[in-house]
Amino acid sequence: MVVILPNMYTAISESADTSNNRFMRIFSTGPTLLGILFNWGLMGVLAVQLYLFSENSKDRAAVKALVYGLALLDILQTIMVTADSFHWFVYGFGNPIQLDEPFLNSWDVPIIDSVISLIVQVYYCWRIYFLRKGVVTPVLILIVSLTQCAGGIVTGVRNYQVGHLSLSSEYIAAETIWLAGGAVADLAIAGVLSWTFLSWRDNSLSPAHNSMLSRLVRLIVETNALTAGVAVVAIGLFWGFPETALVSVPIAIIGKLYTNCLLALFNNRTSEREKNRHGLVSLCVLPNSTSQSLKVHVVSQTGTLSESQMELGNLKKTIPDHPDSREASVSAGTWVTY
Repeated sequence: MVVILPNMYTAISESADTSNNRFMRIFSTGPTLLGILFNWGLMGVLAVQLYLFSENSKDRAAVKALVYGLALLDILQTIMVTADSFHWFVYGFGNPIQLDEPFLNSWDVPIIDSVISLIVQVYYCWRIYFLRKGVVTPVLILIVSLTQCAGGIVTGVRNYQVGHLSLSSEYIAAETIWLAGGAVADLAIAGVLSWTFLSWRDNSLSPAHNSMLSRLVRLIVETNALTAGVAVVAIGLFWGFPETALVSVPIAIIGKLYTNCLLALFNNRTSEREKNRHGLVSLCVLPNSTSQSLKVHVVSQTGTLSESQMELGNLKKTIPDHPDSREASVSAGTWVTY
């Protein structure tokens, strides 16, 4: 994590351990330790999510590569953060000068976090393009995402070049771009996807259909609002308390939040995967669909919407010469997922 440590270590080491010095030590080392612990805690949550995904996922190889690639980055980050903790709190125990050394810190959070957020946001941009069939919105979000990633990389490189965490607060532009850019991209993704799915709601559709759309919107808003909110909190702590390490807590967990939120979305699809294997499925043709490529929502005979095929509208069916109507029925198993 990027620890903002004040230039107080020399004074602390040379003066008596007064109440003021103890207070400053708490706010310079305490948040760093908490950030490391929370990082490990979210690694445990991620392990459970990965198990659920591996047990139930029937996704394409590209989606599995995305998930397992993000998991590898998170595992690498946890290993590096653990090495940082040993450098500061074990090998450097009682040595305030060593606590000011970045060690692997310049790489394990600002750079890895920004890369993880970029990967997740690029995935969402692709889904937006797939759903809306337009390039302007996803490209704009992608530009913002690339900007935040560049800000995170610059933050890590500058901290490494400076060699003192206590001086990292002097370079505020790059870290602000990193955190603010991530928040803006997340909010834009949540807004665009929510608007897209809400526009699909129709009183002529079944209550189960509309209920599923509402749950999907709620999940998308909650996950993206969580990552955006953590980034906003980090900006506030970074600007409001530059002489402390309080910002270490939110930025230590933001990368794993991205991965966990994406996996929560994937795992949410599997709860009803087996419900539509038999019988007929109803293909509700959406407005603006072409005659050869229909975006559809799948409803079983019982009226229960299939969550496994509804993830981000993750279903497409080609029906040649389909009738000019809003509904078409085909035998189960003849549709394909993407």
